Amino acid sequence: MILGSGISKGFYNYCKREVTLIFLFLPTLLWEVVYIYSGLSGKYGIEKIIIISILAVVLGYLLSLGLSILIPSFKYSSRKDDLEAKFHIFASTLTSLLAGGEGLSQALLTFVNKYSDELKEFNVEMNYIKTYVTLNENPAKILEGLSKITPSPSLKLLAQSLARGAVAGADLVQIAQDSISSYLNYYYSLVERISSSIGTLLESFLVVGIVGPVLIGVMGMLFTVYPVSTISFTSLIILVIFILIPIVSLITAVLADNQTSKLKL
Repeated sequence: MILGSGISKGFYNYCKREVTLIFLFLPTLLWEVVYIYSGLSGKYGIEKIIIISILAVVLGYLLSLGLSILIPSFKYSSRKDDLEAKFHIFASTLTSLLAGGEGLSQALLTFVNKYSDELKEFNVEMNYIKTYVTLNENPAKILEGLSKITPSPSLKLLAQSLARGAVAGADLVQIAQDSISSYLNYYYSLVERISSSIGTLLESFLVVGIVGPVLIGVMGMLFTVYPVSTISFTSLIILVIFILIPIVSLITAVLADNQTSKLKL
């Protein structure tokens, strides 16, 4: 996860730099805040201040541990959507090199040397491939390792398929093309699902916009014939126009944005 998130070049480097800073900064900050507050409040004796300070430091270390795990996890998952959106470019470029007659090892070397700038989203994967190709590592092992670090499910499947195909002597071009076809079929179905959900959201919002004024009008006529002392027609209008409709609009916008954010083309 640390390698795939791109936050560091390895577990040791991540612990040495980022984790060390987190474990030094967060407990110290929490201890200072608690110690200063306890001292200025004047409600606690020295024994209680010491106990509270120790508990604050322990809590700070627990929070540091959670934050150290959460940071690469969040970075790893955030890269997933970006890589999935550009996977077809990655796979198509690599497939074209394989179709040109180059071997897997040479195709990987040409791929990372020529297209690193065009595929900046895959810089972590590119650097990983380049490092091990330069060391003359077995291309099947390189692809197996790549499948373990990349957050992209499509790229993970492609790397595993190519690695197994290289060992079995299968047609690598056909394997890559099948992976691209599967990806496109999945993306088409995803677009249809998201379009359908957004359409349902907008239809619901339209229904609220039409039914709301009609309902207020009907209730206004009822209150004119049968007035209720605790509820007035004016208060209902204010409730719908300034509270209900803005809330429904905000919820609709948030849900629609959440759906469209899944499509990063």
